Amino acid sequence: MAITRTETPVTFTGPADSASVTAGSSQTSLEVNLDATCIAAQASLKADNSTTPAADDQIYVWLLQSSGDPDGSGSDEFDTAAHGLLLAVLDTNAEDPALKTVPLPLPQKGFKLYFEGVTAGTTNSITVSATITEQRAA
Repeated sequence: MAITRTETPVTFTGPADSASVTAGSSQTSLEVNLDATCIAAQASLKADNSTTPAADDQIYVWLLQSSGDPDGSGSDEFDTAAHGLLLAVLDTNAEDPALKTVPLPLPQKGFKLYFEGVTAGTTNSITVSATITEQRAA
């Protein structure tokens, strides 16, 4: 059995490898699907302030998972933003850029990353990005 490592950038509408979270707003990534042979996964998260950071320039990063279609409506459904799993708080006032790598729970059919400055009431625009690293066994 071979063990391999694969990196996949998280994309946003466009598609783009990063998105700007304007003051007090949010951005949600496009869906990410892990390979069926994935045995471990982690997300490397980054928040880069557009200017001199203010004390409230923090990005909360939530994992919005999907196990498929729970009510048979015909489409996959994801955790809502208020019920996602908090992965990290990236404080660009403490470090700019702020970076953190976190383990991801397995398994799930797919997930999205929700980056928000609403909770902290961010003052400045902050560019967010992420990459997913999978360890696969095949």
